[in-house]
Amino acid sequence: SLLCKGGSLLRHSKALHTSTQLKMNLKEVVSNLEIFAPSSLAESWDNVGLLIEPSGEKAVKTVFLTNDLTEPVLEEAIQSDTDLIISYHPPLFRPFKRLTSKSWKERVAVKCVENKVALFSP
Repeated sequence: SLLCKGGSLLRHSKALHTSTQLKMNLKEVVSNLEIFAPSSLAESWDNVGLLIEPSGEKAVKTVFLTNDLTEPVLEEAIQSDTDLIISYHPPLFRPFKRLTSKSWKERVAVKCVENKVALFSP
């Protein structure tokens, strides 16, 4: 995703790719992320950890890093064949009563599930 500042473009998201031989199981990746950023250190009100987990086994070959997961950022991640998005700010914060297309947060959650993209917030 691109931000404009003073007439110049700044990239604020990044996709990291590995070779096919280096892919890891999602559970292994999350376990390593928990070592790096233990959820036990988060405030009780914060929503951290694995927020969206696709069904079945999930191999992670491409990780997409972002500060804020917005709809345009998610589109960029999907175009990059992302398996896991790490978003510093958790886009899912309060519980949902339904998943519709009315709010951007619901649309992001649905699109992650539809595209089998895992979401982690440290």
